[in-house]
Amino acid sequence: MSSSIHLDRDGAFATIWLDREAKRNALDGDLMRALGGALDDVAGDAAIRVVILRGRGRVFSSGIDHSLLMQVFQDAQRAPFLHVHHALQDTFHKISRLQKPVIAALHGVAVGMALELALAADLRIATADCVLGLPEIAFGIVPDVGGTTRLIRAVGEPRARELIMTGRLVKAATALGYGLLHDVVADAAALDDLVRRRAEALAAHPAMALGLAKTLCQLSADSDAATSFRLEGVVQQTLLAQPDLATRFATALAFIKAQLAAAE
Repeated sequence: MSSSIHLDRDGAFATIWLDREAKRNALDGDLMRALGGALDDVAGDAAIRVVILRGRGRVFSSGIDHSLLMQVFQDAQRAPFLHVHHALQDTFHKISRLQKPVIAALHGVAVGMALELALAADLRIATADCVLGLPEIAFGIVPDVGGTTRLIRAVGEPRARELIMTGRLVKAATALGYGLLHDVVADAAALDDLVRRRAEALAAHPAMALGLAKTLCQLSADSDAATSFRLEGVVQQTLLAQPDLATRFATALAFIKAQLAAAE
Protein backbone atom coordinates (compact mmCIF):
# COMPACT_ATOMS: atom_id res chain seq x y z
CA MET A 1 0.00 0.00 0.00
CA SER A 2 1.19 3.56 -0.71
CA SER A 3 2.94 5.49 2.05
CA SER A 4 0.25 8.17 1.68
CA ILE A 5 -2.46 5.86 3.06
CA HIS A 6 -2.21 3.67 6.14
CA LEU A 7 -4.77 1.10 7.19
CA ASP A 8 -4.90 0.25 10.91
CA ARG A 9 -7.01 -2.68 12.09
CA ASP A 10 -8.18 -2.80 15.70
CA GLY A 11 -10.60 -5.66 16.27
CA ALA A 12 -13.87 -4.75 14.59
CA PHE A 13 -12.60 -1.32 13.56
CA ALA A 14 -10.45 -0.21 10.63
CA THR A 15 -8.99 3.29 10.47
CA ILE A 16 -7.88 4.58 7.08
CA TRP A 17 -5.34 7.37 7.61
CA LEU A 18 -4.61 10.06 5.03
CA ASP A 19 -0.86 10.32 5.60
CA ARG A 20 0.72 13.17 3.66
CA GLU A 21 1.29 15.39 6.66
CA ALA A 22 3.94 17.51 4.94
CA LYS A 23 1.38 18.30 2.21
CA ARG A 24 -1.53 18.82 4.64
CA ASN A 25 -2.90 15.46 3.45
CA ALA A 26 -3.64 16.89 0.02
CA LEU A 27 -5.31 14.33 -2.23
CA ASP A 28 -3.16 13.34 -5.20
CA GLY A 29 -3.44 10.49 -7.67
CA ASP A 30 -1.25 8.13 -5.66
CA LEU A 31 -3.26 8.71 -2.49
CA MET A 32 -6.56 8.24 -4.28
CA ARG A 33 -5.46 4.93 -5.79
CA ALA A 34 -4.22 3.75 -2.39
CA LEU A 35 -7.47 4.86 -0.78
CA GLY A 36 -9.42 2.76 -3.26
CA GLY A 37 -7.23 -0.22 -2.45
CA ALA A 38 -7.71 0.23 1.29
CA LEU A 39 -11.48 0.39 0.83
CA ASP A 40 -11.36 -2.83 -1.18
CA ASP A 41 -9.39 -4.45 1.65
CA VAL A 42 -11.89 -3.56 4.36
CA ALA A 43 -14.84 -4.44 2.13
CA GLY A 44 -13.55 -8.00 1.91
CA ASP A 45 -12.73 -8.37 5.61
CA ALA A 46 -15.74 -9.75 7.49
CA ALA A 47 -14.06 -9.03 10.83
CA ILE A 48 -14.20 -5.28 10.17
CA ARG A 49 -17.53 -3.82 11.22
CA VAL A 50 -16.86 -0.07 11.15
CA VAL A 51 -14.48 2.04 9.05
CA ILE A 52 -13.05 5.38 10.21
CA LEU A 53 -11.50 8.02 7.93
CA ARG A 54 -8.86 10.26 9.52
CA GLY A 55 -5.99 12.58 8.63
CA ARG A 56 -2.50 12.65 10.14
CA GLY A 57 -1.10 15.86 11.54
CA ARG A 58 -2.77 19.22 11.98
CA VAL A 59 -5.58 18.85 9.43
CA PHE A 60 -7.88 16.21 7.99
CA SER A 61 -7.07 17.33 4.46
CA SER A 62 -6.59 20.56 2.54
CA GLY A 63 -8.34 19.08 -0.51
CA ILE A 64 -7.04 18.24 -3.96
CA ASP A 65 -3.28 18.38 -4.49
CA HIS A 66 -2.14 21.01 -6.98
CA SER A 67 -0.48 18.32 -9.12
CA LEU A 68 -3.75 16.44 -9.51
CA LEU A 69 -5.63 19.69 -10.09
CA MET A 70 -3.25 20.64 -12.89
CA GLN A 71 -3.65 17.17 -14.42
CA VAL A 72 -7.41 17.65 -14.35
CA PHE A 73 -7.08 21.09 -15.99
CA GLN A 74 -4.81 19.67 -18.71
CA ASP A 75 -6.99 16.62 -19.29
CA ALA A 76 -10.03 18.87 -19.61
CA GLN A 77 -8.70 19.78 -23.05
CA ARG A 78 -8.72 16.10 -24.05
CA ALA A 79 -11.02 13.09 -23.81
CA PRO A 80 -9.10 11.49 -20.87
CA PHE A 81 -10.59 14.03 -18.44
CA LEU A 82 -13.77 12.02 -18.05
CA HIS A 83 -11.70 8.90 -17.42
CA VAL A 84 -9.88 10.63 -14.54
CA HIS A 85 -13.13 12.12 -13.30
CA HIS A 86 -14.93 8.77 -13.26
CA ALA A 87 -11.99 7.14 -11.46
CA LEU A 88 -12.15 9.76 -8.69
CA GLN A 89 -15.91 9.44 -8.39
CA ASP A 90 -15.66 5.65 -8.25
CA THR A 91 -13.29 5.84 -5.28
CA PHE A 92 -15.75 8.01 -3.37
CA HIS A 93 -18.61 5.72 -4.38
CA LYS A 94 -16.73 2.87 -2.71
CA ILE A 95 -17.25 4.69 0.59
CA SER A 96 -20.94 5.35 0.13
CA ARG A 97 -21.59 1.83 -1.18
CA LEU A 98 -19.46 0.00 1.38
CA GLN A 99 -21.67 -2.43 3.32
CA LYS A 100 -20.24 -1.13 6.59
CA PRO A 101 -20.75 2.20 8.37
CA VAL A 102 -18.06 4.80 7.69
CA ILE A 103 -17.23 7.61 10.12
CA ALA A 104 -15.28 10.68 8.95
CA ALA A 105 -13.33 12.19 11.87
CA LEU A 106 -12.45 15.76 10.88
CA HIS A 107 -10.10 18.31 12.39
CA GLY A 108 -8.33 21.48 11.32
CA VAL A 109 -9.38 21.73 7.69
CA ALA A 110 -11.67 19.72 5.41
CA VAL A 111 -12.25 21.72 2.25
CA GLY A 112 -12.87 21.05 -1.41
CA MET A 113 -12.35 17.44 -2.39
CA ALA A 114 -11.59 16.59 1.25
CA LEU A 115 -15.10 17.64 2.22
CA GLU A 116 -16.47 15.68 -0.73
CA LEU A 117 -14.64 12.67 0.70
CA ALA A 118 -16.22 13.24 4.11
CA LEU A 119 -19.66 13.68 2.56
CA ALA A 120 -19.43 10.12 1.22
CA ALA A 121 -19.21 8.84 4.81
CA ASP A 122 -22.24 7.94 6.93
CA LEU A 123 -21.31 10.03 9.98
CA ARG A 124 -19.19 13.18 10.19
CA ILE A 125 -17.72 14.30 13.50
CA ALA A 126 -15.44 17.35 13.76
CA THR A 127 -13.46 19.34 16.27
CA ALA A 128 -14.70 22.84 16.99
CA ASP A 129 -11.75 24.44 15.18
CA CYS A 130 -12.41 22.60 11.93
CA VAL A 131 -13.06 24.72 8.83
CA LEU A 132 -15.20 23.21 6.08
CA GLY A 133 -16.42 24.24 2.66
CA LEU A 134 -16.38 23.81 -1.10
CA PRO A 135 -14.36 26.72 -2.56
CA GLU A 136 -14.12 25.28 -6.09
CA ILE A 137 -16.07 28.22 -7.54
CA ALA A 138 -13.06 30.48 -6.87
CA PHE A 139 -11.08 28.38 -9.39
CA GLY A 140 -13.88 28.66 -11.93
CA ILE A 141 -14.97 25.05 -11.41
CA VAL A 142 -17.58 23.16 -9.37
CA PRO A 143 -17.52 20.26 -6.87
CA ASP A 144 -17.58 17.25 -9.19
CA VAL A 145 -16.75 14.09 -7.22
CA GLY A 146 -20.12 13.82 -5.55
CA GLY A 147 -19.92 16.99 -3.50
CA THR A 148 -22.80 18.80 -5.16
CA THR A 149 -25.18 15.83 -4.97
CA ARG A 150 -24.22 14.78 -1.45
CA LEU A 151 -24.18 18.31 -0.05
CA ILE A 152 -27.73 18.86 -1.31
CA ARG A 153 -28.80 15.65 0.44
CA ALA A 154 -27.05 16.68 3.65
CA VAL A 155 -28.15 20.30 4.01
CA GLY A 156 -30.92 20.82 1.44
CA GLU A 157 -30.81 22.53 -1.93
CA PRO A 158 -31.09 26.18 -0.78
CA ARG A 159 -28.18 25.97 1.67
CA ALA A 160 -26.09 23.84 -0.72
CA ARG A 161 -26.69 26.39 -3.49
CA GLU A 162 -25.40 29.17 -1.24
CA LEU A 163 -22.30 27.29 -0.08
CA ILE A 164 -21.36 26.08 -3.57
CA MET A 165 -22.02 29.36 -5.39
CA THR A 166 -20.21 31.54 -2.84
CA GLY A 167 -17.43 29.09 -1.95
CA ARG A 168 -17.83 30.23 1.65
CA LEU A 169 -15.90 28.35 4.33
CA VAL A 170 -17.59 27.78 7.68
CA LYS A 171 -16.54 26.67 11.14
CA ALA A 172 -17.73 23.39 12.61
CA ALA A 173 -20.47 24.92 14.78
CA THR A 174 -22.07 26.53 11.73
CA ALA A 175 -21.71 23.31 9.72
CA LEU A 176 -23.44 21.43 12.54
CA GLY A 177 -26.36 23.84 12.41
CA TYR A 178 -26.64 23.31 8.66
CA GLY A 179 -26.79 19.53 9.08
CA LEU A 180 -23.42 19.04 7.41
CA LEU A 181 -21.98 17.48 10.59
CA HIS A 182 -23.50 15.05 13.06
CA ASP A 183 -21.41 16.07 16.09
CA VAL A 184 -18.87 18.71 17.10
CA VAL A 185 -16.40 18.19 19.94
CA ALA A 186 -13.97 20.46 21.75
CA ASP A 187 -10.61 19.02 20.75
CA ALA A 188 -8.64 16.07 19.40
CA ALA A 189 -8.95 14.03 22.58
CA ALA A 190 -12.72 14.46 22.59
CA LEU A 191 -12.78 13.52 18.90
CA ASP A 192 -10.92 10.28 19.61
CA ASP A 193 -13.33 9.46 22.42
CA LEU A 194 -16.57 10.17 20.57
CA VAL A 195 -15.46 8.43 17.38
CA ARG A 196 -14.62 5.35 19.41
CA ARG A 197 -17.97 5.41 21.20
CA ARG A 198 -19.89 5.87 17.96
CA ALA A 199 -17.96 3.03 16.35
CA GLU A 200 -18.60 0.71 19.30
CA ALA A 201 -22.32 1.54 19.24
CA LEU A 202 -22.53 0.77 15.52
CA ALA A 203 -20.54 -2.46 15.82
CA ALA A 204 -22.95 -3.70 18.48
CA HIS A 205 -25.72 -4.01 15.89
CA PRO A 206 -26.09 -6.95 13.44
CA ALA A 207 -23.76 -6.51 10.46
CA MET A 208 -26.32 -7.50 7.82
CA ALA A 209 -28.94 -5.12 9.20
CA LEU A 210 -26.42 -2.27 9.27
CA GLY A 211 -25.32 -2.90 5.70
CA LEU A 212 -28.86 -3.16 4.38
CA ALA A 213 -29.96 -0.09 6.36
CA LYS A 214 -27.17 1.89 4.71
CA THR A 215 -28.13 0.56 1.28
CA LEU A 216 -31.80 1.31 1.89
CA CYS A 217 -31.02 4.92 2.85
CA GLN A 218 -28.91 5.32 -0.29
CA LEU A 219 -31.48 3.78 -2.64
CA SER A 220 -34.37 5.68 -1.04
CA ALA A 221 -32.55 8.97 -1.57
CA ASP A 222 -32.34 8.11 -5.27
CA SER A 223 -35.94 6.87 -5.62
CA ASP A 224 -39.48 8.18 -5.54
CA ALA A 225 -41.59 7.54 -2.44
CA ALA A 226 -43.49 4.59 -3.89
CA THR A 227 -40.27 2.80 -4.83
CA SER A 228 -38.79 3.53 -1.40
CA PHE A 229 -41.79 1.99 0.33
CA ARG A 230 -41.37 -1.18 -1.73
CA LEU A 231 -37.65 -1.29 -0.98
CA GLU A 232 -38.36 -1.18 2.75
CA GLY A 233 -40.48 -4.30 2.42
CA VAL A 234 -37.88 -6.16 0.36
CA VAL A 235 -35.10 -5.37 2.84
CA GLN A 236 -37.26 -6.28 5.81
CA GLN A 237 -38.24 -9.60 4.24
CA THR A 238 -34.55 -10.43 3.84
CA LEU A 239 -33.78 -9.61 7.46
CA LEU A 240 -36.79 -11.47 8.85
CA ALA A 241 -35.51 -14.62 7.18
CA GLN A 242 -32.27 -14.59 9.20
CA PRO A 243 -32.05 -17.58 11.58
CA ASP A 244 -30.69 -15.59 14.53
CA LEU A 245 -33.47 -13.01 14.51
CA ALA A 246 -35.30 -14.46 17.51
CA THR A 247 -32.18 -14.33 19.66
CA ARG A 248 -31.71 -10.67 18.76
CA PHE A 249 -34.97 -9.62 20.40
CA ALA A 250 -33.64 -9.90 23.96
CA THR A 251 -30.58 -7.85 23.00
CA ALA A 252 -32.75 -5.28 21.26
CA LEU A 253 -35.08 -4.90 24.23
CA ALA A 254 -32.14 -4.36 26.57
CA PHE A 255 -30.76 -1.75 24.17
CA ILE A 256 -34.08 0.13 24.02
CA LYS A 257 -34.60 0.00 27.80
CA ALA A 258 -31.13 1.44 28.38
CA GLN A 259 -31.85 4.29 25.97
CA LEU A 260 -35.18 5.05 27.63
CA ALA A 261 -33.59 5.05 31.07
CA ALA A 262 -30.89 7.46 29.90
CA ALA A 263 -33.55 9.80 28.50
CA GLU A 264 -35.46 10.06 31.78
